Amino acid sequence: MIRIVAMRELRERALKKGYLIGTAITVAIVVAAIALPTLLGSDGDAHHRIGLVEGHATPIEAELNAHLPPNHDAEFTTFADDASARSAVIEGTVDAALIPSSTLLTDGPASLTLRTTIDRLLQQSTLTGALTEAGLTTAQIQEALSAPSPLEVIDLSGDEDDNPFMIAVFATILLVVGVQMSGATLLSGALEEKSSRVVEILVSTARPWQLLAGKVIATSLLSMVQLTLIVAAVLATNRVVDAFPLPEATGAVLAVSTVMLLAGFMFYAALFTVAGTLASSMEDAQSTAGPLYFAMWGAYAAVFFTVLPNPSGIIAQILTFLPPTAPFIVPARVALGEIAAWQVPASIAVTIIGALFTLRIAGRIYAASLLAGGRLTWKGAWKAEPIR
Repeated sequence: MIRIVAMRELRERALKKGYLIGTAITVAIVVAAIALPTLLGSDGDAHHRIGLVEGHATPIEAELNAHLPPNHDAEFTTFADDASARSAVIEGTVDAALIPSSTLLTDGPASLTLRTTIDRLLQQSTLTGALTEAGLTTAQIQEALSAPSPLEVIDLSGDEDDNPFMIAVFATILLVVGVQMSGATLLSGALEEKSSRVVEILVSTARPWQLLAGKVIATSLLSMVQLTLIVAAVLATNRVVDAFPLPEATGAVLAVSTVMLLAGFMFYAALFTVAGTLASSMEDAQSTAGPLYFAMWGAYAAVFFTVLPNPSGIIAQILTFLPPTAPFIVPARVALGEIAAWQVPASIAVTIIGALFTLRIAGRIYAASLLAGGRLTWKGAWKAEPIR
């Protein structure tokens, strides 16, 4: 019966416009957030048409192409005087013109890459001339102007440069996003069934706890599909634009994050579904779900206020064994290497047991609130007689 309920939920919710549009918008936002800063912060491929004034000695023509990035190149046109070069810029014959007194004429904003490269070459030319007048040989000038060797950093601790903690934080964010996106769906779905009396038909063929379990399983699967698409969009976009280096996460961090993601979502999804049945309107549902949102965001904040400052502290260790906070705390502690080996399986077991226990308790409240009219409190629903 649970499988039948889950399949029904999957068919109904997966084809809803809200789910499809919401998923598409979320993926689009993620892609834009990664791609746009990288693309807008670069000039891209560019061909620069540069005007020079005849008789004006500069190192530009000889050295500019050698110093421009690989995706940039320049061609040069020589003009008799400044006025001819200025007219060529205004008419669009050239993109920019370098005239005596080291002035670059443009008709509109100049390319940052071009402007920076020319400025650096002119400064180097001025310095070279001064060193030549001071009596330095060409070899001495080249040695003086050669770039120093970059600072080499050697970590004697033997730790890898790539920190897998970023993977753990990303998994934590995914859990928050998954619960946030599905919370409203669970609330509105449960409230809609209660208001339309559809639930009366459902409970005639299935027990309330079976309905709740089917709903949670289906919603978990749909949320995992959404999160998978988000992760795929992040990886694919980053591969194209190379926005940031991906840390080489350890298998332990990935495994723990996945298990905690699933168990944590099951824990919160059951409670959000019950919150919808306690309400009589969407406004009531948001109020009823308020404590759940508070607990979720509080657990998320605990990662940054307890784990990061002191990952092996007593508070972090206590939160490791509490089902509402463990999905957020444990992956971060594993990534930082500040958790005892036995605590990882113990915390996973506690979280899974807590999720199953919460599902059981939520089923009891769900059974009592399904057919109740008006708004119920959590305490009132617990005391009410459940449907058998």
